[in-house]
Amino acid sequence: MQGLLATYRTIEAAITTRLGEFAEVWRRGDDRRLFREMCFCMCTPQTNAHKSWDAVCALDDNGALVRGRTVQVAAVLRSHGVRFHNHKAEYIVQNRKKFYPETKNRLAAIIESPDPQGGLCREVAGWGMKEAAHFLRNSGFGDTASILDRHILRQLVRYGVIDRVPPVLSPPVYRAIDAQMKGFATRCGLSLAALDLVFWHEETGEIFK
Repeated sequence: MQGLLATYRTIEAAITTRLGEFAEVWRRGDDRRLFREMCFCMCTPQTNAHKSWDAVCALDDNGALVRGRTVQVAAVLRSHGVRFHNHKAEYIVQNRKKFYPETKNRLAAIIESPDPQGGLCREVAGWGMKEAAHFLRNSGFGDTASILDRHILRQLVRYGVIDRVPPVLSPPVYRAIDAQMKGFATRCGLSLAALDLVFWHEETGEIFK
């Protein structure tokens, strides 16, 4: 734990800045910005985060994010190296019909519910628990749920929080590990969102999204 806390102290200012930026996404973000963040979280499974973000920004820049047909969205995703671009394009268009342009109003009821992560999984096409947690973190609700991707799971094994990376993250397994990560964050004296960014930095050498 001491090594982790030493890492945190070296990047504390950057983490504080980034968490403030995430909070601004919800506090001051408009519907388009929030929908763009939804689409980013849709693109990240099995795809590099930078490639996913570049793809979504390209969709926003050319207008396909809010007006493009599925085939147009898929073409942009494919050109930026997003895996499963056809399926993800279908989900983006489905979710646009449901959540845009009233994105913030439609999401607010889910986020304010007793189980925002579960609610997002049920209501957002193509999202599992990790994507829901990712969106919550990136829109300022980072202490709600852990983003249990392979980077974070490896770090949890490294620090003895869990014994091994589970072969399948079923909802009950996800929630159990989520509770263990929250407990570890408390023992470290860090917020869950800050711990996530420390883990991400130790895995990748950067703080991103």
